[in-house]
Amino acid sequence: MLRNISPPSTLNLLEFLVPSLICRARAFSIAAAAKPNPASRTLHNDYLLEIRNALGARNITAALGHWRSLKQQKERTSDEDLYRLPEQTERQIATLFATHFAISHDQWTDDMKTTARNFALEAATHDITDALDTLMLDHIERNEPQTVVNLYTSYCQMLKNAADQGTQTVGTEEGLDFSDGEEGDSSFNPGRVSLLLSVTTAHAMKDCFREALDTYLAANVRPPSYRKQKLFQSLRNNTGLSRKVQKYLERLGIASLVSRPTSLSKHIMNIAQPRTSKMLEQLYLDIMDGISGPEPYLATELSGVSSTRRIPMTEAAWTAFQTGFIKCERPDLAARMWDDLAKCGFSPGVTMWTALLDTHADLRDSRQAMATWNRMLEQGVKPDTLSYRAIITALFDDNKPEDALIRFREYHRTCKDNSELAIYVYNTVLRGLLRINRIKDANSLMTIMHKKGPNPDIISYNTFLGYYSRQKDFKELSNVVAQMSAAKIPGDVVTFSTILTALLNVGRKDATATILNLMRKQGIRPNVATYSSIIDHQMRQQTEESLAAALNILDKMEKDESTKPNEVTYTSILSGLYRDQGISRSRAEAVRKDIVARMRRANISFRLPTYHILIRAAMDSRDPKGYLDALALMEEMGRQGLPLTNTVWYILLAGLMHRELWNKMTSSGHEPSPRLEKLINDIIRH
Repeated sequence: MLRNISPPSTLNLLEFLVPSLICRARAFSIAAAAKPNPASRTLHNDYLLEIRNALGARNITAALGHWRSLKQQKERTSDEDLYRLPEQTERQIATLFATHFAISHDQWTDDMKTTARNFALEAATHDITDALDTLMLDHIERNEPQTVVNLYTSYCQMLKNAADQGTQTVGTEEGLDFSDGEEGDSSFNPGRVSLLLSVTTAHAMKDCFREALDTYLAANVRPPSYRKQKLFQSLRNNTGLSRKVQKYLERLGIASLVSRPTSLSKHIMNIAQPRTSKMLEQLYLDIMDGISGPEPYLATELSGVSSTRRIPMTEAAWTAFQTGFIKCERPDLAARMWDDLAKCGFSPGVTMWTALLDTHADLRDSRQAMATWNRMLEQGVKPDTLSYRAIITALFDDNKPEDALIRFREYHRTCKDNSELAIYVYNTVLRGLLRINRIKDANSLMTIMHKKGPNPDIISYNTFLGYYSRQKDFKELSNVVAQMSAAKIPGDVVTFSTILTALLNVGRKDATATILNLMRKQGIRPNVATYSSIIDHQMRQQTEESLAAALNILDKMEKDESTKPNEVTYTSILSGLYRDQGISRSRAEAVRKDIVARMRRANISFRLPTYHILIRAAMDSRDPKGYLDALALMEEMGRQGLPLTNTVWYILLAGLMHRELWNKMTSSGHEPSPRLEKLINDIIRH
């Protein structure tokens, strides 16, 4: 039955319908006007037929001539879409161009050469670069580098115009994202990389490194090694130029890495291991050559940037080198870096000094930490809150509590730089006092914090929970939880996992249920992430009791639709099994089979990153047979149809090198990446 529509509703309906009707009328009108007439359609089809006939006859000159006619007709009409060349046809012309250019272009008129240039540039903007790459290489062979540069400049301008007009039909990503792991093949564009290599060669021919650097950075590309080798092969008849281009590319690669400080720091830390110290040293030498070598292009810091020194290092990057050298057990390189920086006029700030203190603290080397502290003071650098936190940590961890407390009292007298950071110092002292069982002093400090600040945070309370857990003092554990409730500080994963561990240590079979009840009382509704974190924490305890607790939590998750385990949850258990020394191999294997069965029931399968985690855990295990688990996982990957990537081989080889068992890859036929090749060479040198 139809309802009567009130006047307001009618007006609303009209306001909605009228614009819609107008829009539809316009759309029909535009569509009618845009509809091509039969003559235009016939002409377009004729051009395409001529082009395809020329392609069939392998006649690149005729194909380009008909392309030019189609292009001219397109420019004379308002309907550009009608005369757009199909992508497949454009690609076929470009392929024929590349294969027949050498035997055809000498007979071309100037007009045809211009047509060839225009086609090559337009096709390249559609990511069909074969023709333009062929042209650029030809001009390189003819010793015409400026023409190559001009072609690349025109190509970049056309790309920009297409992007501005929104007419670029193929992906607009221009290169690789520079990561420190494997090359990102998903975003790799081989055509654009080839053009970049060609224009870099042209810049090298002109001795224009500055222009090459600007071009390289703007392209945002890291050419893979096999692309470089292909270029060097094309230059085999000019060994001098080949060596020069190789040097350019090495320096450009360093410049690109330095221009991304976060990536540089991450890369440094990735190779900051004794077995890869030579790689780290070479990277440092390459950067120093860019700063103080005969042709500098890098600056030690931002203030040193100039027309020639285009890219600055950052204090964070120098700090990463410093930390990396010490972790590599190469203090000589760390000392050399400080001498080199002094010669360059660079004065490290408090951040760099603090990082050095942190490194010594990690190594529990209070002697070197105090030597660094005194040297920092001698150079007039005033310690900040984080500096005091670092030196106090080093002293406490090296069993020098009285010296640590002296620094703590000194901090109170002299350092008022940032009250928000003070809690880090106080928590460090609390941890140090409780580590040596000075509970009275720790309680006194906690009282001061309550009265004068800084107010205790979750880390403060967790530190006490950890102490009472080790003491198996459940009365005080309850008191700390009560204090947290009074301060309205809810527990976190560490809180509940610490208490769970304490309950397990005294044989409480209701430990898991007790923790879950405690979480509910605090108004915390556990989710998948919370449960997974607690499971991971328990698996790191490496005891049969903690494994049982983890499996108990997993059971509860599987029974609740809102907390169904995910891949991360199961991976936490499996990686714990592979690295665990407190559980027998037979027990671990039984649990592993159970977890895999659970995953299959839940339709959860391992992805590549999961296998990376598991293989790394197996190789890092202290179990002498841990490498066998890694190899079994690789075989499982093969059965699942997953590729054995360079990352997999890198993890395996790094572990096998550590175990002095690394002959697995030699018979596999796998072609390694540059990063993997460096590791293999490092293994061979050892």
